[in-house]
Amino acid sequence: MEYLTKEELKAQCPVAFATKPTNSAVTDKYVHISTEKVIDDLDKLGWKPVEAIQRKSRGKSTIFSKHMIQFQNPDIMVKGDDGDDAFPRILLTNSHDGMTSFQFRMGIFRLVCSNGLIIATEEFESFKIRHKGYTFEELREVVVTAVSDLPNKVEVMNKMTQRELSEEEQRKLALDAFLIRSGITPGSKEAKEKEYDEETLDEILEVRREADEGNTLWKVFNRVQEAVTQGGFSAALIGAKVRKVRKIKSFEKDTKINQELFKLATALI
Repeated sequence: MEYLTKEELKAQCPVAFATKPTNSAVTDKYVHISTEKVIDDLDKLGWKPVEAIQRKSRGKSTIFSKHMIQFQNPDIMVKGDDGDDAFPRILLTNSHDGMTSFQFRMGIFRLVCSNGLIIATEEFESFKIRHKGYTFEELREVVVTAVSDLPNKVEVMNKMTQRELSEEEQRKLALDAFLIRSGITPGSKEAKEKEYDEETLDEILEVRREADEGNTLWKVFNRVQEAVTQGGFSAALIGAKVRKVRKIKSFEKDTKINQELFKLATALI
């Protein structure tokens, strides 16, 4: 795994290096802490930046854009029961608009998957740190807490590898994931009124690599997650035009959908 240098970070995510709040409406009480400061502090704790992205407005980034940087520790790896090794990642989201706190999420990155990242909820905590009063000690506490809970995260993964899904369960998971991607809540009145093409579910469940072949919850979830977030399958709700679903480009939408997909999957354990 190659880590991003400061120069690469500045090229990919320049807003992370703002030296003052970009919202003129902030009061004198606001304390500005640059994302760069947190990047440096996480580096001291062994976490290196591997990906960076910022929100764009009408095709152009603004200086107060929300941005997300992913960090990985070369010394920490998760070994799954089925040999599917993965790496925990810290996801830092911030904005220099004077109103946003630093938000930290824990994700799991699979090397074999083109999408790679699983952003979980419930078992995978989310922490916030306000700019005002930010300290290295508080950041260290957040990281230590997240890392100390990794055995529980591994247990969730292992339970998913041990749970075999019936064909009916697989198709239900694929359908619910498709509904989420379509902006429809599974189980809602709207969802029940929709008709769908079975070929759409076939494409979502398609095995794209040998490593994802199998009927365990873990294998099926990873196939579904990749299809729904990366796109490329035919969306065929009856009454709508058949179209190829595109890859999700917004990191905020990608995060939200990943969280909802993981919640769907863990409900089947």
